[in-house]
Amino acid sequence: MEVSHGCFSGHEVIFDDLRCVWAQAAGYGVHDFRNQGGPMIPRLDFDLYSDEDMDGAWPYGAPDDPLIIVLVHHEQSGIIQWKHAPALASRLEELVSPMMKQNMMRWVLFTQQFVQGLKAAAHYQEDVIFSP
Repeated sequence: MEVSHGCFSGHEVIFDDLRCVWAQAAGYGVHDFRNQGGPMIPRLDFDLYSDEDMDGAWPYGAPDDPLIIVLVHHEQSGIIQWKHAPALASRLEELVSPMMKQNMMRWVLFTQQFVQGLKAAAHYQEDVIFSP
């Protein structure tokens, strides 16, 4: 999968793992369904979010915590609106310190890359696009 502006390029499993790391660092935690043959996912009530939200449209406004924009986002389609990118970048930057304290350098580097891509998208006023 690709997330434009250099935010992410790689297998969707790695991206899903990254989102779980972010969810844990932010205090949301994860639901682990691996013993049932399923995935690990951020511990959020996904029923609160519409398909439009998960595609990045957020027709009724972005959530109070911008991190939710990426935690509930569909993996292979949709956008992050450029106007949401600065707040999401700031929120992700807040997670770097807790990840560093846990010696999660691989995830820190992925996070910093995502932040730089969000900042570029905001600068150029271009949405961040998810594609398979």
